Amino acid sequence: MMVNFIRIILVVLLFFYFQFFPQSRLEAPARPAAPFYEVIGVPTGQTQEQLKQQLHRYIERRHYPPGKEPVIVGLPQVRFIPVYTPLPFYQPNTLSYIAYNKGKDITFFNPFCTCDDQPEVKRIKKAIALQRNSLEKLLVMRSALYNYYLYHDTLPKQLDALTAPFPHNYLSQIPFVQPIHDGRAPALENTGIIYQPERFDPQQAWQTIAEVLRIGGMPEPSIELQPLEIVVYQPSFRMIVYAGPYTVRSYYIGLGAADRTPAGVYFITKKVNQPLSQSKVYGTRGLVLSDTDYAIHGTNDPASIGKAVSKGCIRLHNFQVEEIFSMISIGTKVTITEKAAPGFHQPNAPGFYLKARKDEENPGNVYHWKH
Repeated sequence: MMVNFIRIILVVLLFFYFQFFPQSRLEAPARPAAPFYEVIGVPTGQTQEQLKQQLHRYIERRHYPPGKEPVIVGLPQVRFIPVYTPLPFYQPNTLSYIAYNKGKDITFFNPFCTCDDQPEVKRIKKAIALQRNSLEKLLVMRSALYNYYLYHDTLPKQLDALTAPFPHNYLSQIPFVQPIHDGRAPALENTGIIYQPERFDPQQAWQTIAEVLRIGGMPEPSIELQPLEIVVYQPSFRMIVYAGPYTVRSYYIGLGAADRTPAGVYFITKKVNQPLSQSKVYGTRGLVLSDTDYAIHGTNDPASIGKAVSKGCIRLHNFQVEEIFSMISIGTKVTITEKAAPGFHQPNAPGFYLKARKDEENPGNVYHWKH
C-alpha cells in the first residue's frame, strides 16, 4: 500500500517537473562541412621549392577570410591555360599538388601522369568532379532565380515555379535529387537543399541569392561567381558560357553568312523544346533572343558548324544546344561581339543535362527564325 502511494507521488512530481521545467529538444549533431577545392593552373618545369614560393605569394594575394581558406589543387599548365587563376569548372586529368592549411601542408604528384591507380589522386579528382557538378547545379538554380526576380520583381514562393510550362519554363527540371527544405531545423543545416526566400534583399539581389539558396554542407566558393551569361565571338565561331570571368562551357558554332548575325546585347525570352519549322532545320531545342527574328538553336546539318552559312541565327550541334537549354534560363544575357575569343579554350566538363518536358513544346507555332 505504501509502495503504491510513493509511486503515485513520484509520478505527480515528475508530471509537474516537466510542466514547469520543459526539456530542450536534443538535435542531431551537424556534420562538418566539406572543404572547398580551389583549382588553379601552375607552371611546369619548376622545382617543388619554386612552386611552394609561388603558391604562398598566390595565397597572400587572394586574402581569404579567416576560416574560409580552401584546399588548393595545382594543375600542370597546358596550352593557353592561365596560371594562378581559379578554374572552378575545369575537370583535371593530371595533378601537380594538393595544398592544405594555407599551403603549409603540400603533397606533390607526377604532373605528367594521370595516376588513377593511386588512391589519393583518384580521391582528389572525384572530390573535384563532385564539387564541380554541385557548383554547376547551384549556379544554374541561382541564375534562374535571379532572372525570375528581374522579370517578376519577386522570388517564387516555391522552387517548382521555375519549371512551369512554356513559355514560363525557366528550367526543365530542378537539378537536385536531395530534398528541399526551409533550413529552420539546425540538424538539417548540412543536408539537402535549403531555400529561404525571406533572406532576399532587392538592394543586393545577386549577392543575397547566395543566402536564399544553399546546398547543405557545401561551403560557398572561395571565388566570386556571377549569373550565367553567354558571349558569342563571331570571328572565332565560338560561344562561351561565363559565370563572371570564369568559363563554364565553350562551343564551336555556326553563324550567319555575310555578317548576318547582328552584334549587340540581347536576352533569352523563350525556350522551346522541339521547335517546329517548315523544313526541320532548328534541331531539338531553341532559345529565342529578344530580337525574335534570331535564336540559338540546334541543326539538322552538323557540317554547318564552324561556318557562316545561316541567315543570322546561331547554330549548335543538337547535343550541345540540349546542354545549353538545360543550363540557361529565360532572362539570360547574350552578347554577340565582333571580337575574337580568348586564346584558352577550356575543355568542357562532362555534360550537364536536364530532361526536357513535353509541356516545354509549342506545337501551335511554326517558327521562322533566320536560320
